[in-house]
Amino acid sequence: MDRRARLAAAFAISAIFLAGCKGTPVEPPDAAPSPQATAEPAPLASATSGSATGTGADGAAAPEPLRSDRGLAPDVPRESPHEPGVKELARETKELSGYVLQAVIRTGEGPGAPKAPEVSGSAIDSARRRTEARLAIELSQSRARIALSGGFVLPQGTELRARVDRYGYLLLWPGEDTYRVAEPGALRALLGERRLDVAPLSHADVASNGEGLRRLNAPTRRVDVSTRAAKATLELAGFRDAGDGGVLLCRLLFDLMSAIPPSSAACAADEIPLHADLRWTTRGALTFDVTSISRRTDLPALDLATPPAASAFVASPPPPSMAEVLLQKGELAAFRTGPVDLPPSSTRDAQTIPPESGLVLVNSSDELRIAWLDGVAAAWVAPGGRIALPSLPRGRYVLQWRTFLGDGWEPPEPIVVPGVSEVAAARVSSP
Repeated sequence: MDRRARLAAAFAISAIFLAGCKGTPVEPPDAAPSPQATAEPAPLASATSGSATGTGADGAAAPEPLRSDRGLAPDVPRESPHEPGVKELARETKELSGYVLQAVIRTGEGPGAPKAPEVSGSAIDSARRRTEARLAIELSQSRARIALSGGFVLPQGTELRARVDRYGYLLLWPGEDTYRVAEPGALRALLGERRLDVAPLSHADVASNGEGLRRLNAPTRRVDVSTRAAKATLELAGFRDAGDGGVLLCRLLFDLMSAIPPSSAACAADEIPLHADLRWTTRGALTFDVTSISRRTDLPALDLATPPAASAFVASPPPPSMAEVLLQKGELAAFRTGPVDLPPSSTRDAQTIPPESGLVLVNSSDELRIAWLDGVAAAWVAPGGRIALPSLPRGRYVLQWRTFLGDGWEPPEPIVVPGVSEVAAARVSSP
């Protein structure tokens, strides 16, 4: 009888212990049988989501890194209840609330034009503004869509899409009904060289640094982030119901730094980065600035789907291209009010024959380079590529070869048009 009593007591204690530990089961982001092919997207996160810390709301699993050899199921963004503490099922919706931003990336100013009466400063300034690297950003509480235009080395209208339950980005190439995966650590190679090579990620040290400047009529707080690749200062502003949309934008900046996403001390829920200064540990710098921001309640859910339902996954690299001029012929012709005949300058390569008109750009290095002409990003040239700028008037110019990210460059040099400018592997200044 005593033995039965002891057994009954043990079972009772076990039952109480199990009942106390019982909770909602945590499902991995990708359920079997094919981990990413059958993924169910997470509902739009609420403002209290903990994804910035590497764990989801209510202790859910950390975001899973995307893989370049696997796609995702079509995404159906869902809207979570807006009232804290209200337990309702997430519902599908055709429109989402969030924020629309315009932003620019700058890597400093190139060397200016020579001082001469035929130099058109207004035309050069106009061209400089047009070739700024611009980002059109849409943020919901757990999705981000970033469209690129201007002075990027990627095609106009290239899109990056991100979601809070995945690390990495989906790359949507213009003119294709497909998407590729940019794994975590691939953004430097993608934006700098049109490749999807993955750089090693390193730990990021984060420190709060008081109040930042007031930007777009919003107070900001300053956060310092450092990795082995760069040191950055971010200025973050609070926005109602932004959720983790701003966290996704922070992840983009961290990826450029080859950083493992740091804790919520860097970017918390309901915060959006409005400014960032990245200083590479080798040389050079990059600045990210939000130039406008507005709240929207009618963001089309399909536009933020990651991936879109109509897009097919491909594992192939982006289409190759050797060079591209970033300005129209008329814009280049307007750099000078008229032609000036000058003695031709000597070329470094005796086998390179100067053209009869314009400028020929040749890249003999092993990195994609942008040719900055009179302080304007005029064209990019891939390794082994060349391109001609035939509409450039005769005269004297200043040219500098640089990387897109601003972490490597050649000394500026005066050139005479017609002529040739070549960047050679032996002269490349790279990290």
